[in-house]
Amino acid sequence: MTFRNILVASDGSDLANRAVQQAGEIAGKLGARLSVVTVSAPPPSFAPSEIGWSVPATVYDELKAANAASAKQIFAKAASASPAPITDTIHAESPSPAEGILQAANELGADLIVMGSHGHKGINRLLLGSQATKVLSLATIPVLIVK
Repeated sequence: MTFRNILVASDGSDLANRAVQQAGEIAGKLGARLSVVTVSAPPPSFAPSEIGWSVPATVYDELKAANAASAKQIFAKAASASPAPITDTIHAESPSPAEGILQAANELGADLIVMGSHGHKGINRLLLGSQATKVLSLATIPVLIVK
């Protein structure tokens, strides 16, 4: 199988940058496109009746701007970590990082997803969940997990 469109997920962590490096090496050797996705949680929304007062619209704008600034930093780190040029960057907004990654892969027509996994065990895995496990379970394309 030859991969032509590789998507790597990054949250800017050292582990994610190792995944970016691995994806970049694969993309470089295969002449594949390399895209990076980062996923931000959408700002919470509250109805005034729920909290007794309304949240100014500027708060939501500031949260979105902060998420965009964070994504920009993550993409800069990814560009530094990748030995191959990054073709596309996607800043997805989703309450579930796994869903955001899978949606980006679908929209890009990716044929490989690369991502890091911290390998949580025991109670930490139950409490924290595993985005890598969710992507592995739901993906219809190959997934490479970097530890």
